[in-house]
Amino acid sequence: MKKLASKAQTGNVQLMDIFGTPHLGLFATACESYAIIPPGLPQRKTELVSNTLGVEPIITYIAGSSLIGAFACLNSNGVILPKIVLEEEVEEIRKSAPSLNIYVYEGRETALGNLLAANDHVVLVSPEIQPNERRRIADTLGVEAITTTIAGRLHVGSITLLTNSGGLIHVDASDGEIELIELRTGLKIYRATVNNGNYFVRSGILANTKGALIGSRTIGPELMVISTALKL
Repeated sequence: MKKLASKAQTGNVQLMDIFGTPHLGLFATACESYAIIPPGLPQRKTELVSNTLGVEPIITYIAGSSLIGAFACLNSNGVILPKIVLEEEVEEIRKSAPSLNIYVYEGRETALGNLLAANDHVVLVSPEIQPNERRRIADTLGVEAITTTIAGRLHVGSITLLTNSGGLIHVDASDGEIELIELRTGLKIYRATVNNGNYFVRSGILANTKGALIGSRTIGPELMVISTALKL
């Protein structure tokens, strides 16, 4: 059996599984200051997230589910939650991170983590998000909103990962899509895969400028690209 956490590249980069899968980005989300992680994660893994990323853990379900990365979009200024979030979950986030703006999205879409990709300067927004909601999202996160597709796909949050240092994107992203993001963010964006060929890069990574946790099936060449892109 694979070791669940081991040193990978130079910099603060670790390999990790959550709940026995390498798709840790489905179960958690992180920014510079916080990581939202589900209850039931072993204490040693909660500490691994906290220590690797240098963040405070917020431990809660979203909509009664462990699929936090699919449901929520987080940066250092705020968090976007689906309308199916429970009030006690909102209160747990508010209690654990009183400085965060919280917006409960009013549209019909619920998998907001799959439709939004944010750092502390921009949020990439799926064309499925209505303009009035896009403004509220941008205001909550305190960033500029950029509506775009990635590789012609609408679920931009599931196939893009942004930190304040760099970014990763679906390997089929067009030159024009990458140029737009690079122009508006000032970041270098790299095409990448994770977990031995998975195109959904965010599903296998939790990262900020201080470190990265990467799915345990990720192979050496993928680790090199991810570490280079995120400057770790």
